[in-house]
Amino acid sequence: MNIDPKVFIVILNFNSFKDTKECLFSLKQLKYSNHEIIVVDNSSTDGSYEKLKREFSTYNIIKCNENLGYASGNNLGIKYALKNNAEYICILNNDVIVESDFLDKIIEIMEEHKEIGVAGPCICKYNNKNIIQAMGAKINLYTGLTQGKYKNYKYNEIPKENSFVDYLGGACFVCRRDVFEDIGLIPENYFLFFEETEFCYRASAKGYKLLCVYDSKIYHKGSSTISKYSGLSYYFLNRNRVIFIKRNANMLEKTVFSIYIFIEAIGRIIIRREPFSLIKNIIHGFKADTENIDMETVNKFVK
Repeated sequence: MNIDPKVFIVILNFNSFKDTKECLFSLKQLKYSNHEIIVVDNSSTDGSYEKLKREFSTYNIIKCNENLGYASGNNLGIKYALKNNAEYICILNNDVIVESDFLDKIIEIMEEHKEIGVAGPCICKYNNKNIIQAMGAKINLYTGLTQGKYKNYKYNEIPKENSFVDYLGGACFVCRRDVFEDIGLIPENYFLFFEETEFCYRASAKGYKLLCVYDSKIYHKGSSTISKYSGLSYYFLNRNRVIFIKRNANMLEKTVFSIYIFIEAIGRIIIRREPFSLIKNIIHGFKADTENIDMETVNKFVK
């Protein structure tokens, strides 16, 4: 009798007990039996950790002493999983609910096709479950943009086929343990945004295939925690786009990007009426230390 490979599901919580609780309740319906759940509390200040320990005492609840961002918190769970013989690790946002068979469908394909290092589900909107939020993307190093597939399309109207991509969103992806052992953990220098982009890029550069599995579905609220902190998302999305290019692009790509991003920014300010702080955020990216988190800036947003 074949035993399903062991999967650890890592969920990161920060001051969002209600969302995390809903996510965990949806996971109770999973058909895939050989899994363990790890919840990493990223130094919450609202009592989330204590509530999680009390209501979900059978799960592995780990507490970070300091909030160092998405990657650092998830990496704590990944390290635990690797030490406990995980064959696959699923990174899952806490503001997600899942279909009961989403994991079966991903693992089945990854077991059949060993060249696939990372796979993810079709991510649909929480409030409109037939509308696609993300199905992976292509990465363009000349613009620093990810070109998403089928975003805002109706799920039942797109081709019913799996797609090879450059990038899978951090809301949910499943990674073979070999990939972590080969390329390392999720880079921790970003704090928020583009860390999973770089992780996917590095995996692809090492020759691993990335696949979005059409039949696997989850539903994502989208930035449920981030939206509580004014200006946080806008700052790090624009700043970290620059850092991602500085860390991963070649000289030609960096040169084109450096011209393109300021032309784009001027257009966004004029046409979309975006704030002039956009230019400042981009300049911060060019000046930033690409190896370390700027916690002084982080603390201005997350108090």
